[in-house]
Amino acid sequence: MGKVQGMLPARRDAVVWAYAAAGTTIIIIYLVSSSSARFMLPVLVAASVVFAIAMGLTRNRPPSFVPWCLLAAAMVPYTVADAIWGMYQVRDADVPFPGVADMLYLGSYLLFAAGLVTLARQQSGRLHLAGLLDAGIVTLGFCILSWAFIIAPYLRSELSAWPLAVSIAYPVADLVLLSVAARLMLATGKRTPSLLLCIGWLLALLAADSLYYGTLATTGTAIAEDVSEVGWMVSSLLLGAAVLHPSVGRPTQLSDGDESMPRRRLSILIALILMGPLIMVANVGGIRYQPVNVTVIVGMLATLSLLLVLRIAFLAQYAQSRATEARTQAHDLAASLREQEELQKQLSHQATHDPLTGLANRVLLDERLESALGRCSATCPAGLLMLDLDGFKEVNDSLGHPSGDELLVGVARRLTGRVREQDIVARLGGDEFALLVEGMGASALYDYTVRILDSFKDSFTLAHGHSVHVTTSIGARSLTRPTTLAEALRDADIALYQAKTAGKNQAVFFESP
Repeated sequence: MGKVQGMLPARRDAVVWAYAAAGTTIIIIYLVSSSSARFMLPVLVAASVVFAIAMGLTRNRPPSFVPWCLLAAAMVPYTVADAIWGMYQVRDADVPFPGVADMLYLGSYLLFAAGLVTLARQQSGRLHLAGLLDAGIVTLGFCILSWAFIIAPYLRSELSAWPLAVSIAYPVADLVLLSVAARLMLATGKRTPSLLLCIGWLLALLAADSLYYGTLATTGTAIAEDVSEVGWMVSSLLLGAAVLHPSVGRPTQLSDGDESMPRRRLSILIALILMGPLIMVANVGGIRYQPVNVTVIVGMLATLSLLLVLRIAFLAQYAQSRATEARTQAHDLAASLREQEELQKQLSHQATHDPLTGLANRVLLDERLESALGRCSATCPAGLLMLDLDGFKEVNDSLGHPSGDELLVGVARRLTGRVREQDIVARLGGDEFALLVEGMGASALYDYTVRILDSFKDSFTLAHGHSVHVTTSIGARSLTRPTTLAEALRDADIALYQAKTAGKNQAVFFESP
């Protein structure tokens, strides 16, 4: 089953290549054949598009059938018009102008425009002013070219009103198609092969029309008709291949709402704006001496300039909004970094401090003690005091653990109030505390220890008016020579144990053996 599924895309691609190969063969026959019957070959290519669209819709099932059905419907009068034109060519007779074929061609162009607008809305979603301005600038730029090289020469001709109207209708229809093609080409997003083939159809059709009607308007005779005919056949093949390609079934979401303007697009738009002044400077067809044409071109240039100014205004607004967005993101990032830094500080504080009393915990005490031991000497002595509350268990049992916690907070507050700013007060757990002092010899450490012991003479007042009196036992260790962290803590613990054993509420100094 997996192999069958994997072969389906390859088979569908093969259909596209077979269709392209068959169409290319027909084009080659058209070019090399000298028979008048070759003029019916474009009819075969045009008719094949209708069948290709029907097959593509059945096999590939695109998200929306409407645009492709409109394009298929447009190919019907287009094919009939090709057949009428071909029959006159086979008989070597002049094609009536304007005639039924012209009405059919123009009708097919209206259906082409309807199908393309529907396809563009499906591909790009809602219309956006920025995208419309870009498409409008491109279309108006080509309007100037079309006026100078096609419409103005027609107006100078001796055609009567009806033939003149039909002659001008062709380039106007091309400009309508160009406006939709510009929107599809300038939209941002990834284009499927099917959409690229569809854009290729438009470009080939417009190129062939421009060559045919441009030379017809300026010289009175279409030059290189075979080249134009090949261009029309190639465009038909590209349209058929577009709907036969499997990618037509994949939804594509382009966007024409991006208000940014890539450098390449800006260069194209500026080049189109400069086209009008260049035409005036070159005096194409003596256009500078024709007031009506000068007025029209100047009017289109003014409109084009206005559109470009509006587009640049949108670009400036877009840049400002991006700058505002960038500032907002920078502010948010800075706030996030500050929050992260604050969180890190809190986590670091929590890792090194007792959550109940806010004092240093054993981790921080060990860190500071080890650092002090590295500097310890006879000229730079230090001292370590280990404290254990006397009677704390009775407070917990009689008043409850909340009162016990309150007492511990009171003890911590009293200790920090009796020590120096640089001394370290730590809670090691339960009712056990520790003090680390530096720069204090044995004699000074003794007085310091007595002062700490005396600070417990006053009772502690708890919530609800409870007055609690507890004392403390202290084990002290004077550090005047390098020693290890474990040894310092062990010696202070030994002294504390001796103080507790000796009757509590007293201090014992560890004496080295």
